[in-house]
Amino acid sequence: MTNQDVSTYMENPEISIIVPVYHVEKYLRRALDSLLRQTYSNFELILINDGGNDEEAAICEEYAQKDKRIIYIAQDNQSLSAVRNRALEIHRGKWIMFADSDDWVREDFCEKALDTVRTTNADMCIFDLVYTKGDDTDGYPHRVGLPAGVYDSDRILAARVCGKVQCYVWNKIFREELWKGISFPVGESYGDDAVIHEVIDKAKKIAVIHDILYYKPFRPDSITSVAAKEKRDTYWLYRQRRRRWEYLKQHHPEMLPLSEKDMVNVIIAYARDCLFFTGDSEGYEDARCWAKKAKIPLNKVKLQKQIRYFTFLHSKTLFRLQEGMIIALKKLLKVFNRQ
Repeated sequence: MTNQDVSTYMENPEISIIVPVYHVEKYLRRALDSLLRQTYSNFELILINDGGNDEEAAICEEYAQKDKRIIYIAQDNQSLSAVRNRALEIHRGKWIMFADSDDWVREDFCEKALDTVRTTNADMCIFDLVYTKGDDTDGYPHRVGLPAGVYDSDRILAARVCGKVQCYVWNKIFREELWKGISFPVGESYGDDAVIHEVIDKAKKIAVIHDILYYKPFRPDSITSVAAKEKRDTYWLYRQRRRRWEYLKQHHPEMLPLSEKDMVNVIIAYARDCLFFTGDSEGYEDARCWAKKAKIPLNKVKLQKQIRYFTFLHSKTLFRLQEGMIIALKKLLKVFNRQ
C-alpha cells in the first residue's frame, strides 16, 4: 500500500501515529512491532521513508503489505521536520501521536493516553519515558516534573519554560486541532523545541500521568548525538530558545522571567562553541547583537553566570580568555578525577 490515496485506507481512525524513517534499519522492526501490537487498534500509522536505504524501504513495504493500518510514503530526503509536516497534512485521526523509528513503546501507549484525554476531557496528555542503553526497558526515567493531574495551558507552559515539561512530541498525545497553523521548521534541528510551546498554548486542558509509555535508547550515531559531538547542538538550542523567547515576549511577557536563566546559559554555551570549536564569528556577533536588543534580565541568574554573560556582551577578547580558562580547568578536573 505505497503512496496510496489516504481516503481509500480507513474511514475513521481515532489516532494518527506519525513515524519518520531515515537510516534506522537496525531498529525499525522493533519500533513497528511495538506499535502494531497495541492494545488499542483503531489508529493509522503514517510511515514516511525520508530517503532511507534499500533495506529500510523493503522493511517498510513488508509491514505496509501485511497491515492495512499503515500508510507508507517514500520520498527523497527532506528532513525530520518536513516528514512530520507532510504527515500532519494528510493525517485523518482525531488525535495525533509521534514515535521515532529507532525507539519503541509500551503495548498500551495508545490506549492509556487516549483513555486519559477522554476521561479528563483534556486536549493533551503528557506521560513519562525512559532512556535506555539497549533493548531492555530498564534505564533512566525521564518524568514530567509535575504531579499527576489536569492543568490549564498556562501552568504547563510555565512548567515547560522551567524545564519541568519536556519538549518532545513523542511523550504526548494531542487533539489534532492543536496543530492547525503550526508546522515544524524545515531544515532545523530541535524542531520539537521550536514549536511545542505554541501547541501547549493552544490547549485548554492538559493532563499529566506518570506512566512510562515510551522507551528511547541512547544511540551514538543519532542526529542529536552527532550534533553534540560536532558542537552544532548549541547553535540549534540557541535558535529555538530564541524563537521561544520572542514568542513569550509577544504572547506571555509575564513568563519571560522564568526563561532568563535558561536563555543566558544557552547563549553562553553557543558563544563559547563559536569561539573554540566551530569558528563561527558571524554566529557569535549575531548572538551578541540579539542579546543586547533582548535585554535579558539577570535576576534569577547566578553571579558567576552573570559575570560570564556580561563579558560576552561587552568584550570578545575577555570572553575568549575567560571561557578558555574554564575549559582548561574542566579538563584538569577530569584528569584528576580519573586518577
